[in-house]
Amino acid sequence: MKLKILVAVLLIPLRSYANDLVRPYAFNNSNKDQLIKRDHYDLSYNNTHEVANWVSYDLNPSHLKGCVPRADSFRIDPVVMEGSSSPADYKNSGFDRGHLLPAGDMKFDKEAMRNTFFMSNMTPQPAKFNRGRWSSLETLIRAWALKYNNLAIVTGPVLKDNLSQIGLHNKVSVPFEYFKVIIRKTAEGKLIGIGFLMNTDVPFTTLTPYALTINQVEEITGLNFFSSLGDDLEEEIESEIQLEEWDFAAKFNYLPCVL
Repeated sequence: MKLKILVAVLLIPLRSYANDLVRPYAFNNSNKDQLIKRDHYDLSYNNTHEVANWVSYDLNPSHLKGCVPRADSFRIDPVVMEGSSSPADYKNSGFDRGHLLPAGDMKFDKEAMRNTFFMSNMTPQPAKFNRGRWSSLETLIRAWALKYNNLAIVTGPVLKDNLSQIGLHNKVSVPFEYFKVIIRKTAEGKLIGIGFLMNTDVPFTTLTPYALTINQVEEITGLNFFSSLGDDLEEEIESEIQLEEWDFAAKFNYLPCVL
């Protein structure tokens, strides 16, 4: 059986009486990869591929009502011990510097917005994918954050051997599949989850064909999500999708700014 990389996600309420989830804290037991923890997200940086294995964060309505403009401050991540990819690696490559944690999810705080532009949060993405289906999924997830109040999210590329590469200074792998896994609480207080897997070259007209169980995403990525929930609860959440509990017709508009 393929050894899974451990991604233990702790979901601890802010206070004992709180019903909301908070940001998932992800841990990786690989000695080759570096865990980076920031105020509003965590990521595991893969030095072999020069992209993140995953980024974990939470999303709620308060994140989406800020006035902070897009920073566009792409820069090397100084925290990556072996050196992150650089903006120069993407120059003339034909690929976008595609966010994993979207900048549009961090409009509430200037530093949080700027931190999404570290190159450790970027992967090479075809423009049609980055600005198309991937962007559509990000927009839908924002609508879910408004409707369901709080989401715990882990997202990243599917990393495999022998991926094509870009970069003059660093060899940056070019993934052709990306995932997101999400859990939330229902109105009754029950935890439910959903996963997505997107191929950069396979266009569906709607987003539902990309939906998978979290277990299916684990099998494809070799990652183990939300393991701190306990085996029984984890299996219950990850083994099925209740599509009726996720409003795929939900619409999103940014909330009025709070200055």
